Amino acid sequence: MLYRLLKIVLGYAVRKYFISIDINNADRIPKDKPVILLPNHRSAFMDPVVIATQIERTTYFLTRGESFGNPLAVRIFKQLKMIPIFRREHNPDKVDQNEDIFRYCHQLMAERGCLMIFPEGICQTKHLLMPIKTGAARIALESERKHNFELDIHLIPLGINYSNPHRFRGQLNLSIGEPIKISKYKDAFEADYWKAVELVSEEIDQGLRNEILILDDQSDIETIHQIEDIIQFEGAENNDLSWYQFRQRIKQGLYSLKETNAVRFQELKQGLAHYYSSLKRLHLFRSSRVMNYSGMSWATGFWPTLVWLIVLAPLALVSYLLHVLPFLTTRLVSLKVVKRVDFFGSLALILGLFIFTVFGLFQTWIVYSLTANWIATLVFAAVWPSLGLLAYGYVAELNRWIQQLNWRIISSRKKRLAHELDTMRKDLQASVQSVISSQVTGN
Repeated sequence: MLYRLLKIVLGYAVRKYFISIDINNADRIPKDKPVILLPNHRSAFMDPVVIATQIERTTYFLTRGESFGNPLAVRIFKQLKMIPIFRREHNPDKVDQNEDIFRYCHQLMAERGCLMIFPEGICQTKHLLMPIKTGAARIALESERKHNFELDIHLIPLGINYSNPHRFRGQLNLSIGEPIKISKYKDAFEADYWKAVELVSEEIDQGLRNEILILDDQSDIETIHQIEDIIQFEGAENNDLSWYQFRQRIKQGLYSLKETNAVRFQELKQGLAHYYSSLKRLHLFRSSRVMNYSGMSWATGFWPTLVWLIVLAPLALVSYLLHVLPFLTTRLVSLKVVKRVDFFGSLALILGLFIFTVFGLFQTWIVYSLTANWIATLVFAAVWPSLGLLAYGYVAELNRWIQQLNWRIISSRKKRLAHELDTMRKDLQASVQSVISSQVTGN
């Protein structure tokens, strides 16, 4: 009961937190077979929340045993389908309980259940894949062994990709990989147990690598962001690619260039860095924005956008005043409490759900107190969340319009500088398009 309730509530919160959610190849997760979901782990509690709310199947989660500190927590976590796994370095006195946990997992597989395991065994925010632990392979192989390899267990590599997991109104992509069928490892298992574990773990590793963005140099993500921005700035069309697919194409183009022409690769990186540092000095671009995507497409162009900003200003102002306190409270408390960056997004999601609910109920009560009209009160309660998104989108669009205004002012007052920046941008645009096009043509 608690699991279903939270799935609904958190599902609503996740849909509001992210501006877009794409799920690729959802049909690869069978509904009538035992499944072990194997996602990468980039955002502490956000990852399991995303899996639980966006995957149709009821999912059980292997969780760090140290979280099960008291009887009340144990009861709650069991209701949430969380299964403790104890580590020798944290709970040496409880490691022997893992045998019971493994037996429970084997039984779950026999009942065609769905289990989620983070195969890296650790959460980290970088664009890389940590070494795969053997737990998932062992659970799957041993479950099959108990049933003569007739369970047909499917291991599902699942890429969780965030445009930015720590910012409100980012983008989410779930990329579901090709299922790994454990039954094909029967002969390998019977010949050499640990060799079979190794082979399955290697296939998990490769399966995950196919579904996530992995960078050789973590500083390359800044270059990728700059390329995304400069392409959007130009308004270039990129077919029907999702943001994640387009980011992968940029990465592939960059690394292909790096292999074939390292000098040109460095020149491109340095050129982009110089261009954006120039914009920052002129307050035309901020790489670390508080505001993320607006989620609104009222108009394109300087003057049409201004018209819409003026038309919507009264409603946006009211919406802003209604939501600015819960928004700032959520952000400030999250910044104050969080010590690890990988916890920020998930805490902001949960904390925001609570704080916005309290503020929303309080403001709804005020409306009823002032109007004594249930219809007006219900209408207010129904539109209150949408007004918050309107306020956020309005401020984001206003910030972008102000940047365009600053550019126009600089263009009129410092024509030589504006011409230099415009020329630099067009040269970089041409270089970037060449890099990306090489992945389309195969050159």
